[in-house]
Amino acid sequence: MRAKALVPILIPLFISAFRRADELATAMECRCYHGGDGRTRYKVLKIGAADIISLFVMTAFCAAIVLANIYFEGFSI
Repeated sequence: MRAKALVPILIPLFISAFRRADELATAMECRCYHGGDGRTRYKVLKIGAADIISLFVMTAFCAAIVLANIYFEGFSI
């Protein structure tokens, strides 16, 4: 029911967003903009020690919650 209420808002929003994007693309093309080398930086993410420690801590935390749930026979807060 809430989704139906959003339709009158979302359709004009998408139409205006696409219209604005088209106008911006046309303006950039008219100014012969093609971007350049080094315009953006691409950084490859690598897993580090902090990521591994966080993974183990979260795994232990989740296991403790499951074991506590089993031990206390479905006790919920």
